[in-house]
Amino acid sequence: MACTIASRASQSLWRAPGRSGSRTGRRCAVRVAATSWDPEGLFKGGPQEGLIERKMFFQQVQGDKQFAIKMEEFAAKEAEELQKKRDARQVPEAIEDLVEFFLDTEATEMEFEVARCRPRLTPDFFAHLDKRVGLERFSPIPDEDKLAELETLRDYLNEAVEAVEKAAATLAAPQDRLKKLLEAKDKKAVLLEMAAANEIDRAMIDLLDQNIEGATAAKQDQAAEFMRKVKQAALRYLV
Repeated sequence: MACTIASRASQSLWRAPGRSGSRTGRRCAVRVAATSWDPEGLFKGGPQEGLIERKMFFQQVQGDKQFAIKMEEFAAKEAEELQKKRDARQVPEAIEDLVEFFLDTEATEMEFEVARCRPRLTPDFFAHLDKRVGLERFSPIPDEDKLAELETLRDYLNEAVEAVEKAAATLAAPQDRLKKLLEAKDKKAVLLEMAAANEIDRAMIDLLDQNIEGATAAKQDQAAEFMRKVKQAALRYLV
């Protein structure tokens, strides 16, 4: 808060008590005038407690928002660069080249490549990989490091393919059950049948929610309302 200081000098003669003579002195009269100058608007309504703390908190919140925005931009950039790297990797056609492709792939990208190359991981591919392992193991001068790489790759691919198939089955099962329910003429009977087989689970309900949201977004109100009723009926038998 600013103030205006006005000073006025005055001269006066005064006598000290009990003494003769005089001494000249100078006194300064100071007047302080308060003003309402408050460019940041901090003192509207009078002084408030905790003003500095609130302002610091506001600045921190603003800083956190900026940090969150930067992190989102960074994550988007990282995802874009990762996708470019994936698109740049060409999956070979020949089985022998595909084995080398997996051996050269970074560990963090193996899961993605297994899912992408799943149709090519056929019995013929694994038979070829077994042959490579056997040839290396019984070679006159076996390369222990190469043998370990091939065996590790074979074990990993077997487990990864099994995991991919289980995940695909998990995703496909709710779709098949939901399709069966929606297409049934006697939906109550089908619900009872599915409930007896413990086939009404959270995955199926989540899939119903997705279909309801899609129908609502497409302004298919009748379809959305129909699936809401199906959902309410299915929730009674949720395991």
